[in-house]
Amino acid sequence: MNLFVLAGTEDGRHLAGELELRGHQVWVSTLTEYGAQIAEAQGLQTRYGALNQAEFIALIQQNSIEGLIDATHPYAEKIHELARHVSEEVGIPYLRWERPKIVQETSPLIHWAADLAEAGALACRLGQRIFLTTGSKNLKDWLELPGFKEREIFARVLPRSEVLVQCEALGLKPYQIIAAQGPFSQRFNEALWEQLKIDVVITKESGQVGGTDEKIKSCLNLGIPVIVLERPRTEYSEPMESMEDFMKRVEELK
Repeated sequence: MNLFVLAGTEDGRHLAGELELRGHQVWVSTLTEYGAQIAEAQGLQTRYGALNQAEFIALIQQNSIEGLIDATHPYAEKIHELARHVSEEVGIPYLRWERPKIVQETSPLIHWAADLAEAGALACRLGQRIFLTTGSKNLKDWLELPGFKEREIFARVLPRSEVLVQCEALGLKPYQIIAAQGPFSQRFNEALWEQLKIDVVITKESGQVGGTDEKIKSCLNLGIPVIVLERPRTEYSEPMESMEDFMKRVEELK
């Protein structure tokens, strides 16, 4: 089959590679050039850059795509909706790979939040020095939350020049910006948060691939509260137990 895979994440690239090994013709799309470079290094046929609806449809039609697989980040709501709409428009199947969630631990240090506002309010009650491990996409929204201007905010972001410019434009000082690419080990997290004297950590439920387990374990070991932002709820997400289960669904499209 000719498959178009939206794969800006590690598990998305792995999925695309597995599909190729099974004899499918796979086209991979990533948002960033860096993501495309990683995919190309893995031998995948790749393009990069944001897509509008017309460009999306044109790519599918030009390459005779028979199935659209959305393996983007669990929190990439806009591209999920666009991909689903485009697949309906051109009349091809849409399959959403939803990476498995973490196994939830029970601890008074673990707090779940439905959205940024709830997470921000919790964080302000729990401490003064707040560490964001949620990336740069919604950084402006975080920093504008009530109470955050009175807190010491630290943000871990990708080490890219445009991201650093964004952080500086939002008023973050160099000591508040931790520019590094994850996922990170539990030992690394603990050393960093101890050095920065962090009171509370905010993260997303990005699954094991995204390092969520390590973040939570680090917090529990240090006795630091951790706030986990819940995944967006969508009517079309169908989490699979494993990638093998998902592959079986793809094979059924033949």
